[in-house]
Amino acid sequence: MKLNHKYFYLSLIVIFGIWGALFPFFKDVFLEKFYFMPFLGIVAATVANITPAAAGIVYFPVLTRIHMDPVTVVQFSLVIQAYGMGLGSLRWFCLNRNLFITNVIPVSLFGGAVGMVLGNICIPIYNPEFLTLVFNSTAFIFTQVIFFSILFKRTYPNRTVSLTLKNGAIFFMASLIGGLISGWIGFGIDTIFYFLLTMVYRINPAASIVTSISIMAATSIMGTLLNLAFHDVPFSLWYSAVPGVSIAGLFLAAYFAIKIGPRNVLLLFTVFLSIDFFMTLWTQSIIPLSQNLRSGIIGALVVYLAIIHFKIFKQGYKTITPDHGAFVPDAPLPKTNQ
Repeated sequence: MKLNHKYFYLSLIVIFGIWGALFPFFKDVFLEKFYFMPFLGIVAATVANITPAAAGIVYFPVLTRIHMDPVTVVQFSLVIQAYGMGLGSLRWFCLNRNLFITNVIPVSLFGGAVGMVLGNICIPIYNPEFLTLVFNSTAFIFTQVIFFSILFKRTYPNRTVSLTLKNGAIFFMASLIGGLISGWIGFGIDTIFYFLLTMVYRINPAASIVTSISIMAATSIMGTLLNLAFHDVPFSLWYSAVPGVSIAGLFLAAYFAIKIGPRNVLLLFTVFLSIDFFMTLWTQSIIPLSQNLRSGIIGALVVYLAIIHFKIFKQGYKTITPDHGAFVPDAPLPKTNQ
């Protein structure tokens, strides 16, 4: 489907016009503290809109490393994802609405909403060090699943899922767990949802990623509403990131997805996330570890990751076909095996 980009350019002009009109209210904090956020927003929104990992996977390690409160970062991640991934979902819908697996979205949103309430209101995590450890451990586990999904070179022949009682229960429970994790660290339901579709149901990865983006966008809206009702939402951070997020959500994410594929983008961040995990494991004091044991664990993980990366790079970056996850908007998705 050929897109008329003038509507996206018009939307960007309107967004920047509103942003400029509000600039006097945020001028001081933007120029003094958050001047870098538009650039970080471009990177985070690009990752969020072409991979099964929300923007929080970029924001959290970067912002906490500059000594920002982890709870505040999670709240910010949800509010900016509600905006940025919402834009990205709209962009993908205009590009190819067949990439959305619509029949599983309602039950997944319900499970995600329940999980978000649990993680955000009922059993929240407020301890900064523990929250950071939970984030880095979760991100590290997700990156390992990504590694092995790349190495195994599975085929993905399906494009739909029959919403039986059993499948509905599976999607509800997976989304509930994902919503709970998202309430704690700002992302999670999108990644869990993506791996459920690709690994269990062997759904085309392009459709799985786009559908997971829409699930995360809607869950982030729910988290934002909860934070508005019960917590202070960091609007100055949100305002500072909007220009970069808007550009990436409307233009750059789709461009990079088509040109280089989501796999290559995400691989760049697995190295970054692994390094951040090692730093957290080295400095954390929540789990009592002797220095020798800590060094041994990190050394073993470094060797393990070096072997994994060697195997991946040995495969080489070959052109990914639609069956293996590239975004080819005009190409038909594979048919369902009955």
